[in-house]
Amino acid sequence: MNNIKIIEDYLSGEMAGGYKLLFEANMLLNSDLINDVQNQQNTYAMIRRYGRQKIRNEIAAVHTIFTTGPQHKGLMQRIAGLFKK
Repeated sequence: MNNIKIIEDYLSGEMAGGYKLLFEANMLLNSDLINDVQNQQNTYAMIRRYGRQKIRNEIAAVHTIFTTGPQHKGLMQRIAGLFKK
């Protein structure tokens, strides 16, 4: 668990300069640490992709509600009017 926090500090740029140099030297000597860093980077990338996809899905759902609901017809016409000018 401690390794995860250290790697997180390194990846986020929160690690102080001297500690960063020691950490990078340790990575050169420890292939397991390199793998742990790469795995954590991949995990963060997956989390970002999931979050972005979730937001896209929510936006699409709201768009569908506003464009198909008859109660929102006036609002959609006003919004469209803003872009005609």
